[in-house]
Amino acid sequence: MSKKFGIWLFLPLILLSHPVFAKERPVEDFFRKPEFAGPGLSPNGRYLSLMAPHESRMNLFVIDLDKGMKAMQATSITGQDVQGGGFVNNERLIFTMDRDGNEDFGLYAVDRDGKKPKALVEPKTFRNASVVHRLPDDDDHVMIAYNKTRFGYPDIFRMNINTGRTYKAVQNPNNVAGWLLDQDGRVRIGIDSNGTENTILYRSDEEAEWEALATFEFDEPQWSPVAFDYDNKTLYVLSNLDADTAGLYTYDPETKTMGELIYRDPDYDVSGPIMSRHLKKLVGVSVEKEKPETIYFDKDWAQIQATLDHALPDTRNAVVSTSDDESRLVVAAYSDVNPGRFYLYDRAKGQLRHLVTGRKWINPDEMAPMKPISYQSRDGLTIHGYLTLPKDYDGKGRIPLIVNPHGGPYGVRDSWGFNPEHQFFADRGYATLQMNFRGSGGYGHKFMTAGYQKWGQEMQNDITDGVKWAIEEGFADPERVCIYGASYGGYATMAGLTFTPDLYKCGINYVGVTDVALLFETAPKRWEAGKKQMEKQIGDPEDTEFMRRVSPLYHVDKIKAPLMIVHGRRDPRVVMQHADDLRDELDDQNKPYVWLVQSREGHGFRKEENVIDLYKRMDKFLKENL
Repeated sequence: MSKKFGIWLFLPLILLSHPVFAKERPVEDFFRKPEFAGPGLSPNGRYLSLMAPHESRMNLFVIDLDKGMKAMQATSITGQDVQGGGFVNNERLIFTMDRDGNEDFGLYAVDRDGKKPKALVEPKTFRNASVVHRLPDDDDHVMIAYNKTRFGYPDIFRMNINTGRTYKAVQNPNNVAGWLLDQDGRVRIGIDSNGTENTILYRSDEEAEWEALATFEFDEPQWSPVAFDYDNKTLYVLSNLDADTAGLYTYDPETKTMGELIYRDPDYDVSGPIMSRHLKKLVGVSVEKEKPETIYFDKDWAQIQATLDHALPDTRNAVVSTSDDESRLVVAAYSDVNPGRFYLYDRAKGQLRHLVTGRKWINPDEMAPMKPISYQSRDGLTIHGYLTLPKDYDGKGRIPLIVNPHGGPYGVRDSWGFNPEHQFFADRGYATLQMNFRGSGGYGHKFMTAGYQKWGQEMQNDITDGVKWAIEEGFADPERVCIYGASYGGYATMAGLTFTPDLYKCGINYVGVTDVALLFETAPKRWEAGKKQMEKQIGDPEDTEFMRRVSPLYHVDKIKAPLMIVHGRRDPRVVMQHADDLRDELDDQNKPYVWLVQSREGHGFRKEENVIDLYKRMDKFLKENL
């Protein structure tokens, strides 16, 4: 659920002690659709799929790499954005869309030349379909997870990508909320959940009965399966049973025994394995440290990475797609100041050539670096985060600060990379501080569970202490601090304005929770499996006193700063009532606010015209209040 400007810049004499920055760039430079995004190779490596705008909506395009760089349009959708897609064989693509922010995702297919379009799974309320295995040896079918029968518990279907006809491969045996297929596309693992207790189910083949491998309370140390090896016998699992951070191990499901530790970082959780279908083995792992890292065990892949890093020394270079034989690779080259360029690496030729640039109008030399930082919260816990200062700020004088807590909140985190919001703020002369407060993911089990039932309390202290750190460091003006966040970050915004009202001069609540009990009452039906987990993470919704104490809605009287409220009327996660109830309370107490609601948006704006309008209004709000 994740996810930000100064009138003083225009006062010629009164504020000469503060830095003066270059002419502002248009809002559109930061928030219009990228020219290209999401490249992916066809299995034979000849064709490249891309998303690119058509009438302000992202659509699929295809390039024949053997015939130049002319992009042929495969879809012409004007109502919604294509939200993800790519080749499932050399001729056909599958993609997803939702309905105006409802998050009811359907599946669609089209040939690479735009012919034979087909709605494979039509979007329906509370239902979602997703591809879980491509079946590379079968050009006509894929495996999908689809909650057609029960909202929170999907079955697995084999689907014809030409006709949309489905064949049920696995009936959900109980309350399986997630599935793992082996390398041949057979359903072998299910995670059965009663909300707080997860049981890992296994079967040796498609004819065998399901058996339990292990059961864990969700908030206790545990292991979780992430991939089968290519023998379809050995499992790779992430485990923190014998250490605080999650490491990658092998596991034998037949004997129910943990195997060797393959890789662990002492400070950060392993994100997941990197598998090579061509080599039929594990080749590396990914770890999200201060900056993302890939650790390759295979010497050939390690050499590929070294070659890419030598050729592209100023960027993080990640392989994002390969041909089936891994002779052709698509490389995304990006950084904190570079939104991304894409390259094709031909291993046989030893040739690296530029394909497309995502936002060619962005000059990395003019962008502001994102610096990893850390500080101590009041109880001694180390909090990591990121600081983005305006490009031309020389460290002299104090500048306005935007505090930007992330959404989620549990198990997710802010990461290093290009952030258009923060570049926009830096362009306007603001510093931006992100913090991975307790409860954030990637820092080990103890750090994440330290945030349980701490909404508005220790989690909020981590944010408050970040502001105090920024002031003590000498760059943040204590009289010009604004807090802005989306989803849980919107909750943190409201908690900041109500629980520490003297700290902030303004706040922007974007699709944020205002009434914690209401979050439980209106949770989407597909969250059925996680409601009990939410109780243990957030608190008992029947404890009225606690719910009122941590809900900003009941503390509106304490707000001193101007507030901007942004919401999508179709938001299925944080329903519109959160914003409506907040507005009513503000009206009753004659508190000032700016109201921005879009009727055909959901949990965050996606339509380009609405996104640009949002940041233009945000720009105005910040200039008036910082």
